[in-house]
Amino acid sequence: MFTDADPVLLAVSGGIDSMVMAKLFSEADLKFGIAHVNFQLRAEESDEDENFVRATAEALGAPFYTARFETEKVAKHKKISIQMAARELRYTWLEKIRKENGYHRIATAHHIDDTIETVLMNMIRGTGIRGLQGIPSINEKIVRPLLCFYKDELKAFAAEKQLSFREDSSNQLVDYDRNKIRLSVIPAIEKDFPSFKKTFSGNISKWKDASELFELSMNRIKKKLLVKRDDETWISVPALQLLPAKRTILFELLKDFGFVPEQMDDINSALAGESGKMFLSSTHRLVKDRKHLIISPLSSEGVSEMLILEGDRQISAGNLAISISEKNASSFNIPADPKFSCLDKKELEFPLVLRRWKKGDYFYPLGMKMKKKKISDYLIDRKIPLNEKENIWVVESGQRIACIIGERIDHRFRIKSGTIDVLVIERK
Repeated sequence: MFTDADPVLLAVSGGIDSMVMAKLFSEADLKFGIAHVNFQLRAEESDEDENFVRATAEALGAPFYTARFETEKVAKHKKISIQMAARELRYTWLEKIRKENGYHRIATAHHIDDTIETVLMNMIRGTGIRGLQGIPSINEKIVRPLLCFYKDELKAFAAEKQLSFREDSSNQLVDYDRNKIRLSVIPAIEKDFPSFKKTFSGNISKWKDASELFELSMNRIKKKLLVKRDDETWISVPALQLLPAKRTILFELLKDFGFVPEQMDDINSALAGESGKMFLSSTHRLVKDRKHLIISPLSSEGVSEMLILEGDRQISAGNLAISISEKNASSFNIPADPKFSCLDKKELEFPLVLRRWKKGDYFYPLGMKMKKKKISDYLIDRKIPLNEKENIWVVESGQRIACIIGERIDHRFRIKSGTIDVLVIERK
């Protein structure tokens, strides 16, 4: 967690747990400062707590830092619980003090009973395997050096050292979920199972190991199944179908894209369904294609139509970038790469219109001898995934489609024996 030389900022409320922590740091002759937050939730009690911790810091010869917050107003403004507001205010301020004063870590006084309560709360509310690990002993700059002790051990130490401490009256209120678990649920269990805390903390240790193994396995699965293609991520449906616990694995694959557990049943059901099913998170779109789930970021459609003037050489529109050049037909060889659309310039009417394709569009594909075809049917024949269809652009000349960018030109605008100048449109 830290070395003897590392100064540590202790978060001290004045309660028995944090007072034991301060005493232990002092007796171990470690470098530390004391920080106290006054949430102003208990009127005079809150001020008395602050004064008590200040006096403790002076007695221990430790630097003292304090802050006052109007916690209820913050909670109301942010529309969150008072407990959540207090937590955010506390940790944000502690980190500020740590940075400004050169402390290596921030230490809180959580103990084994706290982690048992946390796991029980997670189980009641609903959790994955990560929620069974309890409170981590190290979390970035936060350390919890008392996590190896039970509450009764801290009480015994405080009694032995005759430590003074403050009792938070709100800890006895059953209005809060954690207090209900501490004051009602755990005592009821211990009445019939006296060794509950010891057994349960042993289970938490095992669940933590299981969670680490789960993370290791999931990392391997992610490396195998998540395939990046430009700004998209593809997941093979057949490969996913072979795995056990598909719903859990599916959530692990999709959670980083903003998808939530409540969507997993529908997405899982869509795996065996027809192509085209779409799901949205707050940040991404997931499309079920033939053999893949295709995830792409949500973004503004931006420009969907613009003019190409004669002489234009570079055009960007939405997600499309093209370059335009003119070649003399007598010395020009048509590239085989479909990213090049090569058109007979004399057949074109400027300005050209560059736009996204739309339903009802049709053209006469090169090589089909003037056979008319809907672009929607052409894209189906080409097996273009649904998400890529949205990124298909066409060039229109005199209300006739001259080409599908990066795909195929219209037969009417092909290079012929009488062509003099060639307009080359290259998709970047």
